[in-house]
Amino acid sequence: MTISPPPGPTAAIHLLNRAGFGPRPGSVQAVMRQGIPAYLSSQLTPAADPALEAELSRFTALSFSITQVLDIYTGRVIFGRGMPDVMEQFQTAKLVRAVMGANQLQEVLVDFWFNHFNVNLQHKFVRESIISYERDAIRPHVLGRFPDLLAATARHPAMLFYLDNYLSKKNTMSDGKVVRGLNENYGRELLELHTLGVSAGYTQAHVVDAARCFTGWTIDDLKTSGRFVFKPADHDPLSKSVFGLELPKGGGIEDGEKLLRYLGTHPATARFVCRKLATRFVSDDPPKSLVDQCAQTFVSTGGDLREVTRTLFTSAEFWAAMATPKLRTPIEYVAASLRATGARVESAEPGLNWHFDRMGMRPYFCTPPTGWSDRGRDWRSSAHVYRLNFALDLANDTVRGVVVRLPQAMGLGAGASPTAASVASFFNREVFGGALSPRTLNAVQGVDGGQPGIVGKAAGLILGSPEMQWR
Repeated sequence: MTISPPPGPTAAIHLLNRAGFGPRPGSVQAVMRQGIPAYLSSQLTPAADPALEAELSRFTALSFSITQVLDIYTGRVIFGRGMPDVMEQFQTAKLVRAVMGANQLQEVLVDFWFNHFNVNLQHKFVRESIISYERDAIRPHVLGRFPDLLAATARHPAMLFYLDNYLSKKNTMSDGKVVRGLNENYGRELLELHTLGVSAGYTQAHVVDAARCFTGWTIDDLKTSGRFVFKPADHDPLSKSVFGLELPKGGGIEDGEKLLRYLGTHPATARFVCRKLATRFVSDDPPKSLVDQCAQTFVSTGGDLREVTRTLFTSAEFWAAMATPKLRTPIEYVAASLRATGARVESAEPGLNWHFDRMGMRPYFCTPPTGWSDRGRDWRSSAHVYRLNFALDLANDTVRGVVVRLPQAMGLGAGASPTAASVASFFNREVFGGALSPRTLNAVQGVDGGQPGIVGKAAGLILGSPEMQWR
């Protein structure tokens, strides 16, 4: 059921926290002037963002093809310090987009869908292909059709390498014995993590036949070009049966393509994907009614993710979740803090990545194909002391690679003498909509008394407060 959002800044902040990385100074008032329905509509159809594009123009590596990155990796082409510079630009750009991007919904969806189709930057060839993977396979499809997103990830060399499908060939016979060439990794994760979900009821035989569909899907050369190719001689042409889809013998590359289209619009996929979306953006335990609404939209539109996302953010359940905040993951917490302070990210290295490592969630470094957990409660064990250390470092402008000028962000002129109370008032208005607790406000105001660095100390307490940990 769709309802109108409640009036007032609290609703605007809820939307900015869930459909984005949190408020920046002035953004709550901007959303209220535009109106929440109009703002959400603009986020669902993102326009050009010239300011962000100008900022990203310094990251030339973002346009590199896999071949160009391989040339840098092997030393055939000189690019600054080589791969460290390429990776620094890529990782920094993620934070710049999160902090500066006007199309906040698009950015959180890129983060969500990359996590859903996770690949790990620490895998050798993934490192050379990850820029292309996010740019070409993920980003263009987050508000498009799920079957197109699924197909783009399946064919991309980063995924082919990460889940070993580039090694998968049909089994053969030698001296009367089966020589195993089949690798089941992608077939298993396709069913378990990318589409149907582990509880859908598929069998091990379905996993095997799914893997057989993608035999011959490989990479031409891991050292020079890194392009997707299909090798018919390595494909298993025998008949296959996968969760209700029957594929006759004699097939080629179309076996995999048909399976992707079939799974990409399957009702079980709709339920699994929509539950994950609702878990990320609404509740650790999303209401069945919301999952059902989103799944119905998914099925009726053929997996139109824009419409599924619209259903989610205009639902009664989404607005009811204002009463049940979710704990921020470390990535969400860092991005929200950067936005709240009006910070400028110059580089993720060394400061931000150092803090991410301490919090246990460096972007692109998730090892298992499951991706990071979308449930806030799974991050409760991450030591709060590391978040507090980051908050104090950021507020005092000592995170290397980040520039924070809090007096300017607060609109204070030269010679102004801010108090702890004025700092608390600023953040309470711009970031929390008046929701800072008396306990937090009292703690912040307690640092007054002519102490030097009052802005940094007060802001650090606010950024490390319990309220900042939730969205």
